[in-house]
Amino acid sequence: MIGVAALASCSPQTASAPRQTIPAQVPDVPAGTELSTAKTSYEAGSFGYAARYFQMALTSSPNDMQACLGLAGSYDWLYRFDLADRTYATCRQIGGETFAYHNNVGFSYFLRGENGRASVSLAQARALRPGHPVIETNLRILRDASSG
Repeated sequence: MIGVAALASCSPQTASAPRQTIPAQVPDVPAGTELSTAKTSYEAGSFGYAARYFQMALTSSPNDMQACLGLAGSYDWLYRFDLADRTYATCRQIGGETFAYHNNVGFSYFLRGENGRASVSLAQARALRPGHPVIETNLRILRDASSG
């Protein structure tokens, strides 16, 4: 689910180069299906396409937190942290510092190898949703990565 991603099988060592580029254009989709198309692209690992479709969805619905977090998450997987940071700032303006926001920001920091900052963000997510299995898994993976 976009917005509540687990860190499983990710490591900062894989962050050396973008996995894909952001395409200049994507195939047209029927109006109103941009968000579902973005989610499908994201789940398939087509993060460049996902970014474009999430951007289209966010343009159509500027206050859509799911589209915003999906766009930021797509940028994370493309290792475009400059774009991810700007998009996370937009997400914070749209929906505040929610559980999903802090979880995704923590994930972003983890991908960058900034485990201390990841820990802080994930702890903030945990404070908002104590015992949530995704957060508990993410914190365990982060601890394992930090100690190993």
